Amino acid sequence: MDFRSGNKIKIEGGMSSMTDLVFLLLIFFIVISTMITAGINIDVPKNGGKSSNKKILSININDKNEYFINKKKTAITSEDIEAVILKNIGNDSIISLYGSEESSWEATVYVIDIAKQNNFKISLNGNRK
Repeated sequence: MDFRSGNKIKIEGGMSSMTDLVFLLLIFFIVISTMITAGINIDVPKNGGKSSNKKILSININDKNEYFINKKKTAITSEDIEAVILKNIGNDSIISLYGSEESSWEATVYVIDIAKQNNFKISLNGNRK
């Protein structure tokens, strides 16, 4: 008596799904590596920070992309912010930039560009209420 059936199940893995996965991972790493190399250089402290006696100019950006300097209540437009920064900052000062989650990234990058053009140090911070 032969109880074996004629239908045998072949257990093999499909290679097409594996090649798709490898291809997607390759694309992911290529995109990430180009994004990393195209970024802005940021100086981070190596062994913790030291306290500084430098003057800190704080700039807040609200949801309407208006700028506020040193917790003042008067809003400053993007056209006037560079002149106000240059007026209020000293030679040995640091810009501390606070942004809202709803503010546009262009408003933040604009202040970073002003700091970079004038060789000011800048500190990026979260939202301050």
